[in-house]
Amino acid sequence: MPEVTQVDAKVVADSVNETGDRLTTMVVTLPRSALAELNTHRAFSRNSASSRAVPVERMIEYVQRSPYVPRAFSVNKPGMNAHEFIEPGSPQWTDVLAWWTQSVEIAVRQARAGLELGVHKQEVNRILEPYLMHTVVISGTEWNNFFEQRLATDDTGAPLAYLPIYDAAVAMRDALTGSAPRTVASGEWHTPFITPAERDVLAPDQVRAVAAARSARVSYFTPTGDRVVGAGPSLEADLRLCERLLDPGEGSAPHLSPFEHVATPAAPGSGNFTGWRQWRADVEAKRGALSPSPLRR
Repeated sequence: MPEVTQVDAKVVADSVNETGDRLTTMVVTLPRSALAELNTHRAFSRNSASSRAVPVERMIEYVQRSPYVPRAFSVNKPGMNAHEFIEPGSPQWTDVLAWWTQSVEIAVRQARAGLELGVHKQEVNRILEPYLMHTVVISGTEWNNFFEQRLATDDTGAPLAYLPIYDAAVAMRDALTGSAPRTVASGEWHTPFITPAERDVLAPDQVRAVAAARSARVSYFTPTGDRVVGAGPSLEADLRLCERLLDPGEGSAPHLSPFEHVATPAAPGSGNFTGWRQWRADVEAKRGALSPSPLRR
């Protein structure tokens, strides 16, 4: 029988400006079924792994190797909130886990059948989503409302939120609490996924470009979130990706959401950040083009 899956959250950049506004970026790996709950929180800037970007065969491999297994299943009852759970050690746990495992096997068979029929991965992979973990890059300056909603419990201590988003909120709270932000002065930048060594050798606009590109590459994270920060494509490839995000070619619109994770201290802030101006605001002001281009320095 597969093991229960753990939710994970890691801080990849944590900054505080001179007026005390804190901006944190984290990589969160949570059950795919919790993504819709996360996306309701507009205070966050997000880039998310995509079911349209990963071949079906690879998704099937992930599901077979490490399917998402809930740590508990809600007991059926009227209403939205579940107050009782079937957990490891419960009399029903073995039977319920077997039912879940069989559902995984059925989904894999149906995905393979769709692939043989020539159905595109953006359709076939949806069948596998309930049994996958999902990786998201999240940046924000306002976290309290999210934690107040998703960590609320009833009188018995049972979560009021959907259990996977509750577990994600616990992991995110713990990651935020355990991180120490670095002070970023006026004119400096919050740049996720950049190592100290890279910061020493790259020009400031190149640092921003690489940070935005790596935030965009979350589409190619594995469902278990096991991409190593700073590893992967070369710096030159990251710089080229940044240019493609800004100018994807005739007939395509720029992809600007990754530029929200890169920000500089500014009052009152921009987008959904307090005290920080997103690089996206500058990019949009320049009509989606870097000047000069990082690749032409």
